[in-house]
Amino acid sequence: MNFRLVLLSLLSVVFFSACKKQSDNVFLTNEGTIGFDGYSFTDSLSLWTSTVREDSLKTDSLSHNLLGVINDPVLGRSEAASFFQFKLPQLNKVIRTETLDSAVLIIQFTSATAYYGDLNAATSFKVYELTEDMKGTVTHSNQGYSYDALKPVGSFSGKLRLSDSLSITELGNTVKVAPGISIKLSAEFAQRLFDADNNQLSSSDNFLQYIKGLAIVPDANPAIGSGVIAAINMQGTFSKIRVHYNGNLQSDFRVIDGARRFTRYTVNGQSSEVLRQKANPKSNFDTVFVQAMAGAKTYIRIPHLFGVIQNKQKKISVGKAELIIRPLAGSYANPFTLPSRLLLLQPNPENNLNAGIVDLLEPFYGGSYNAVSNEYRFNITRHIQSLFSDYQLRGKNSNLGFFLITPSDFPIAPARMVVDARKKISNSGIEFKLVYTEL
Repeated sequence: MNFRLVLLSLLSVVFFSACKKQSDNVFLTNEGTIGFDGYSFTDSLSLWTSTVREDSLKTDSLSHNLLGVINDPVLGRSEAASFFQFKLPQLNKVIRTETLDSAVLIIQFTSATAYYGDLNAATSFKVYELTEDMKGTVTHSNQGYSYDALKPVGSFSGKLRLSDSLSITELGNTVKVAPGISIKLSAEFAQRLFDADNNQLSSSDNFLQYIKGLAIVPDANPAIGSGVIAAINMQGTFSKIRVHYNGNLQSDFRVIDGARRFTRYTVNGQSSEVLRQKANPKSNFDTVFVQAMAGAKTYIRIPHLFGVIQNKQKKISVGKAELIIRPLAGSYANPFTLPSRLLLLQPNPENNLNAGIVDLLEPFYGGSYNAVSNEYRFNITRHIQSLFSDYQLRGKNSNLGFFLITPSDFPIAPARMVVDARKKISNSGIEFKLVYTEL
C-alpha cells in the first residue's frame, strides 16, 4: 500500500465521521428505481470473486502500532512485532555519577477497543536491543531491523488488560496512569542507559548511535482459535523507558520528535482453501476472505458491466450503483468479530496495487458494518459512471474490478472476515445493484 492510499484512507475517515448522519439516509437504503423515475434497474450482472494476496503495507506512518499474535483456524497465525527509537526529552542529563536502581519499559495501550482476538488469552513477548540503525528505508510490513535474538533485555507474560489502569513509580511514589504494561529491563541494559556520558546525551542523534532502539517481539504460541493482537500508543504520554536512580529520581527516554517506529507483520499457516484461491486469482469462488496485516484481500469483478449498453449511439447515465457485501453465516463468532468497516478500492493499472476510487472521499461512500442488516454497503456511483464514460467516450476499458480490504488504520485493530460471495440471491451473498438510463 503506498502513501497515497494511506492518505485517502485517512481522508475517508474524516469525511465519514463528518457525514455519518447524512450517509445513513435513504440514499444507501432505497432499493430499485425509487427516486429515479424513468430509469432502469438491474441486479443480475455477473460477479466474479476470489481471494488474492495482499501486498505489504506501509507501517512506519500509521497512527499506532500493533503487538501480539493470534491463531485463526482459517486464516492462519498472524503476528505483529514493533520497533522503536527512543529520544531525549532533556539533553545533557548525565546521571552516571548517581546510584542506579532499575530501568523499565512502559507501553501505553491505544484504547480498550483497539484489539483483535481474545483478551482472556495469555500472551508473551520479549524485548530486544536493536543492533541496526532505524533508517527510512525500512517502511513496509514485510521488513524489519536486526537484533540479537539470543539476548533479550526484557520479557512479558500474562493477559493484556486494556481497561485497567497501570501502576507505575513516579518520583518514588506509586501512581495510576492509563492502561498499559510495565516491563522491567535487564540489569545490563539498565546499566548501559545509566552509563550514557556527556557526549551521548548531548543530542538525540548521538544517543541513537549509543542506543539504536528496541524491538518488541511476540513469542506466544496460542492454540488454534485463540490469541490477541492489540494496538499500542508508543507516542502516548506514559510510553517511555524510565531509569530509576537514587531511590526516588528518574530519567526518561521517549518516542518523540520524529523518532522512528515501525511494525512488522507475519502471516503464515493459512488454510488450504485460502492458498488455493491465491493460486487461482482469476477463478470464481462463493466463499472468499479478507484479512488485515497483509493477509488477504478479495478481488471482485463485474466482467459484463458494459452489457447493459443496448444502443451504441446512446450514452449510459448512472443514477446509482451499489455493491453489497455480507459475512458468511457462522464465521464471525468471538474472538473473530467482524471489521467495523471495510474499504473498496481498485487495482492500479500500472502495478496492480490498491488504488482509491473517486467515491472514496464522498460522504455517501459507505463501507461501515450495519449490524441490523448484517452487511456492508458501498456507493460506487461515480466510479461506475467513469467506467462507462471511459468506454463510450474514449474507447478505453477501465473496468479492472475492485479490491475489498480491511483498513490498515482507523481503526488500527486487525480484523478479518469470511465473505459470503454467493451470487444472484436476493438479500444474500454479494450483490451489485445498478440504476441507469440511456441519454
